[in-house]
Amino acid sequence: MAVDYPPLPVTKRKPGAAVFAVLYMLESTTRALALTVMPLQARMIFGDDAKVSAVYFGVTVFGLIAGFGIPMLIHRYRRRWVYAMGLALGGLALVALAFETPLGQLSGQVLRTLSGTACVIALTLYVLDFIPRVDLVRYEPLKLLLGCLPWGLGPWVGILLYQSHGPFAVAALGMGAALLALALFAYLRLTENPAVAAATRPPPNPLQSIGRFFAQPRLRLAWLIAFGRSGWWSLFFVYPALYFDAQGVDPSWTGALSGGANLLLVLSPAIGWAGRRYGIRRPIMLAFFCAGLITLAVPLAFESPLMVAVLLLIAAFFVVMLDALGNIPFLRAVRPLERPQMTSVYRTYIDLGSLLPFAVFTALLHFFDQRAVYICYGLLMLVVGVAARHLPRRL
Repeated sequence: MAVDYPPLPVTKRKPGAAVFAVLYMLESTTRALALTVMPLQARMIFGDDAKVSAVYFGVTVFGLIAGFGIPMLIHRYRRRWVYAMGLALGGLALVALAFETPLGQLSGQVLRTLSGTACVIALTLYVLDFIPRVDLVRYEPLKLLLGCLPWGLGPWVGILLYQSHGPFAVAALGMGAALLALALFAYLRLTENPAVAAATRPPPNPLQSIGRFFAQPRLRLAWLIAFGRSGWWSLFFVYPALYFDAQGVDPSWTGALSGGANLLLVLSPAIGWAGRRYGIRRPIMLAFFCAGLITLAVPLAFESPLMVAVLLLIAAFFVVMLDALGNIPFLRAVRPLERPQMTSVYRTYIDLGSLLPFAVFTALLHFFDQRAVYICYGLLMLVVGVAARHLPRRL
């Protein structure tokens, strides 16, 4: 049986869930501001939906490969420097995007992907060091509650700034948030749990980590659940923007839809309370089934942008349920001495949640219109909902 080491980081300041949630909020601001601006810029630069999908596909492949190097960077330069690098790259990504050229778009997307990868892995390891496992059901909803501010307002603010003051105004605000996060992180002076850090050196070969991860059924299922919800958000933040643009709808609709969906994260504490009281297995199954069925209904309303927006917003509510509870199967299943390498493999759900859907969507869009995207992913959500039946009942 694996030993769960107590958190023993060497730091004079021992932050709790609220501090890590604030760091997540600030880091998310830089990414959220570009959320709806980026696909509109990509469509303007590259011309059509299929080319945009191909660009997203290529960038995600690069991010996936680069992500496996994060544990090695943590081993070589320490976690605090990798996390700081991730924060800085998030701000620089917006600067690159602001040039609105093919090179700027590709560079910005690559930097944004690398930023998210480094920050997700490093922050997850800090959380596992500082927050007891029994309190993870409290931390995840609190993180999402604070995250609803950037993810709820950021896409809308990003569009408004882009329309009224241009792309460099978006870049300035995003860089400011990144610098604020860097200042808070520097003040905290966090480092690794020495017991766990010593036991996990040197970092293993990435292929060995993948094999070890997928040899564990609970980690496999945790990854599939995370992949399912991540891929739905990838669809949501790209294809509705392209749909509304093709329908001649004002770009503010895109920002309002993305912002409204993310504001639903304010419900995360209530969802977390229900998860603590009744368990997370049934809510996760229910969320996948409902989100899948509603996504399948979107093509039926494709002649009405308003109805498409309403259906997507309702589906987003159920995916928010998955956001509040979906990481908990992994956080409770991962063994302490395997945290860095298993976290590196687990977070591939973010890249593959874009990579695999965009690969399929790019192929579909060569033969069908955008309705095929929603049919394909709605069916996948139903499949993952069935697989979630195998979650332990005690979760």
